[in-house]
Amino acid sequence: MPENGRMSYGVTTSKILLRFQKNRIMRILVSLFFLLNLTFSGPFAFNAEAQFDPNHYKDRIFQEYIKSVLLYPSGDQVGFPAIPLNGNRQLVLRFDDLEADVKRYFYTIVHCDADWIPSQIEKSEYIDGFDMEEIMDYEFSRGTIVPYTHYTVRIPNRNFRPLVSGNYVLQVYDPELRNPLVFSRRFVVYEPRLSTSGEIVRPANVTLSRTHQEVNFTVSQKNFNLDNPMDELRACIIQNGWWHSAECSISPRYVSGDIINFDYRGRIVFPGGRNFRPMDLRTTRFRSERVHSIEHYHDGVEIVMRTDDNRSRRSFSTIYDFNGRFVIENREHSHPHITSDYVFPFLTLRSSMPIYDHDVFIVGGFSDMEPRPEFRMEFDDEEGLYFRELKLKQGYYDYVYATSHAGSDAFDFDEFEGNLFETLNDYYVLLYFRPFGSRFDRIIGLGKLTNKQR
Repeated sequence: MPENGRMSYGVTTSKILLRFQKNRIMRILVSLFFLLNLTFSGPFAFNAEAQFDPNHYKDRIFQEYIKSVLLYPSGDQVGFPAIPLNGNRQLVLRFDDLEADVKRYFYTIVHCDADWIPSQIEKSEYIDGFDMEEIMDYEFSRGTIVPYTHYTVRIPNRNFRPLVSGNYVLQVYDPELRNPLVFSRRFVVYEPRLSTSGEIVRPANVTLSRTHQEVNFTVSQKNFNLDNPMDELRACIIQNGWWHSAECSISPRYVSGDIINFDYRGRIVFPGGRNFRPMDLRTTRFRSERVHSIEHYHDGVEIVMRTDDNRSRRSFSTIYDFNGRFVIENREHSHPHITSDYVFPFLTLRSSMPIYDHDVFIVGGFSDMEPRPEFRMEFDDEEGLYFRELKLKQGYYDYVYATSHAGSDAFDFDEFEGNLFETLNDYYVLLYFRPFGSRFDRIIGLGKLTNKQR
């Protein structure tokens, strides 16, 4: 019997699974106290320039007990985290602390330039409120086997509001830690001044025409005339809202009247990828689609998924997905963010032999769409299967399989997923504006282009 008391049962065989076991003090004073500590003292000493770490300005989690981090526009749990400047919509941040006690978390935002390096402007120039705010909204999980504390904050709020458009990083801190940064999340604030139109076409390069997608678009400056768009305007294209695949620093090709053209005929090209595989963990009472078995133990529920196959040589088939994101939800209870349990899905991937010079990872929104060590799969030679057990909150998840050279940050989906032109993808177009003499990049337009099939 494994140490955690759970026994696993097979998909194609049980052998792998049997072996595998692997109250509130004054807000203002507290905020100021923490800010002073963070800025000037001891282990909390912090200087954005002197201690710049690129990972602090990406979507990253730095503590393993922090799970299910979501940042989304209110009302759209799978939406790209973007809000209009001075608009009515808020961003919602949610996360769980699996240590299940009450901690004093603080948050701040950092304005960044188009390259995600902190801007050379003071916080007072882009934040209306204190530099740091405490997260006061928390609830304990209800009726779950795995206990946790769920935290929520909405931005902007009456105490905290961004003043300018641009790239932002939301950072959450725990002042009790020697390295207080707990996690970070990217988002954008935009001014709806320029409009975008465009299309997704087959690349002009015939060798890529069946596997890649080309993005062509134009920008209308009818309502916001630019003096020098060729020098002042840059575009960034983000496939499905995931920054790892973004194509940025794109200059206009030419300007004709009110239209700024970005049709480069072959430059803005993305691998088509595949639609994501679905994983439905919304119930532990009956098997949903693609679930092989459900086993209940005193310390958790194991959900064994059906074995996945290599899709790299398969033709296109329509699978509607969330572009890699996930939704927290369960079918048995209301208030899913505090009643959904953490479960243990067990995934297997068929492969005749291991890929000796690569690691294989399960990738999705739960991993910030990057290969992370906790999602690296192992290979069973006897069964010809890669396998991995995860720990995820009940919900509906998208995922794919990625490969990466050991020790490398680069990864791709070619080996087990493949690329097809027909794949349904969304492309977000961000328009960065930096006129002569300005000290920071504004975002003066946000557009979205989608395959005609969707």
